[in-house]
Amino acid sequence: MSKKKDNLPTPFSEKPFADFLKSIDNFFNEAFRNFQFVSGFPIKQYETNKHFIIEAELPGIKKEQIKLDIYRNQIKISVQNSEIIEETNDIQQTYRTSQSIQVAERVVLLPYNISEGEIKASYRDGLLKIILPNKRRTIEIE
Repeated sequence: MSKKKDNLPTPFSEKPFADFLKSIDNFFNEAFRNFQFVSGFPIKQYETNKHFIIEAELPGIKKEQIKLDIYRNQIKISVQNSEIIEETNDIQQTYRTSQSIQVAERVVLLPYNISEGEIKASYRDGLLKIILPNKRRTIEIE
């Protein structure tokens, strides 16, 4: 009797089901492959006597993918990463295209209001550097 059970095909050994399960695995693998990108990016802030400096580490990102927005005393750094994957299987004569778009944003709160003309930004070797004038003033107490 156990021999007959061994000869019966299981539902997951059939080709259509195996292909279906493989496509589900591929979907989740691709969706979470760049999870670190979605979770954010490191930012460092420091100030000198003359400047307030913000640095964001964005390795592998192109300058065109970065957007800076100013809102009074806030700077929003947005990074958009798009990826298109095309797969062709000549044997099974199938073609598949998938696209993913990921956006990561960080908002930096400044200790004072700033205008666009006062900001200088540069991007080199995966490091975004934003330089603002340091407007902090010390008030002497009499």
